[in-house]
Amino acid sequence: MTRLSKILEVVAILLVAIAPVAKRSGAQSLGGMLAHKPVQRNAAAPQANTAGSQANTMSVCQARRTIVTELQQMNTRHGSMLQSPPSSIVFNAVELAFQAEPNYDKKDFPPGIYKVNLKTLGEVTSYGYLIRIDGKYPRNLKSLKESLSSPSIFAFLEWRKPDYSSDDEAVQAFVNALNTLRLYARTYDPAHDLAPPCFADKDEQARIWAEFQQQAAAWRALPSRPALSSAVRKQLLLAEDAVNQKQFEAAAAAYDAGTQIDPMWPEGHFNAAAIYGELKDYDDAVWHMRCYLELMPYAPDTQAARDQMLLWQAKAEQQGNAK
Repeated sequence: MTRLSKILEVVAILLVAIAPVAKRSGAQSLGGMLAHKPVQRNAAAPQANTAGSQANTMSVCQARRTIVTELQQMNTRHGSMLQSPPSSIVFNAVELAFQAEPNYDKKDFPPGIYKVNLKTLGEVTSYGYLIRIDGKYPRNLKSLKESLSSPSIFAFLEWRKPDYSSDDEAVQAFVNALNTLRLYARTYDPAHDLAPPCFADKDEQARIWAEFQQQAAAWRALPSRPALSSAVRKQLLLAEDAVNQKQFEAAAAAYDAGTQIDPMWPEGHFNAAAIYGELKDYDDAVWHMRCYLELMPYAPDTQAARDQMLLWQAKAEQQGNAK
């Protein structure tokens, strides 16, 4: 059995065996198995504090997908104050923009492209079926004249179930995603950071990959591998601890964060790929495995890793066709 198949088998067993909230002491640890296996990519922000519930750490690309999903479903929710679902949703590392048409207050909130500066966005919390920014109702954050370039549009979003009760799970997911993106935006350095491919069009993705290939070639040419920095090691320890606590999304996100700090960390890429694959987050799994293979083209498990990546690619396509 190859190293990759062994890791995937253990992850799958643990994911199936544990209850969502159960934390049994003495459970089998995946941390030791993963920690020394080769892997990097989109940043995961630190856990955000949210009202009434501890946030789950998620990767930047996971956060992006959550935002898109929630916005697209918004006008189907009871109590929605939007004429139609937000469209033309666009991200970059520091800004979220989307087309929206509130169904009242059209003088002050006309149809148009609403832009939210993620770098200056305050802490997001849930308040019933609404969200707040720095503890305030979004519409009161700035003057209405600045509504197209402020978070005030969030005042028109409501998360209600058919019985008009609060959809706590959905609003919390949106809160966690926004906090992940705002914390990432605050630390993003375009001069040094490799932007997540999910923020880019095809041309930009090609440029990002070419840049990574150049960095990887220089890394492979080094006479010896540099030691892990303390910042990366911190993420490694967080990932191991998350695995021991059976918090697999948090573990993958910690590996993500470590690879953002040091893109030339093959162990982080490999581990993140293995966990994301078992979590059915195939786009992230493929990216991380691709980075691993670029860094470690002659590793003993190269063919198994390539085969697994092809399988994930096929499953990602199936997911896309099913939407």
